[in-house]
Amino acid sequence: MSATTLAPPTAPMRSLSFLVAPLGQLSGDGQLRELIEERRQRKGADVELWYLGQDLVEELHLAQAFRHPPAKHQDPGSAQGPIEAVVAGDAAVITWLQLRFGGCAGSLALPTGWLQERAGALPPRAPSAATSSARADRG
Repeated sequence: MSATTLAPPTAPMRSLSFLVAPLGQLSGDGQLRELIEERRQRKGADVELWYLGQDLVEELHLAQAFRHPPAKHQDPGSAQGPIEAVVAGDAAVITWLQLRFGGCAGSLALPTGWLQERAGALPPRAPSAATSSARADRG
């Protein structure tokens, strides 16, 4: 799947790889968050690995890249649930993440500056990790 996104005429466009999956499939266990944190600690803030939550996925129209046959009990015309995504400058990173988490991969043209401004946040913490830290704070 390939997607093209509009950007300001002065922003240099780059071909980037992405991975989309149902919300929680990529970020639900906290491992994606840990991976991005570790890479940023080792290589600095310029690591070309960004998490896109549901709102940015919708803005970039990446949900259309997530194609799968509906379950037997699901109406083919029914709306799919929320989608999350990861974008990387290195296609090998997306291939590895797809093997680890599943999902659908593709490429898009986008300025990295837009991603640095809009998609710099880490994925949400895993629910169990948030519970563990809350217990540690009380103890």
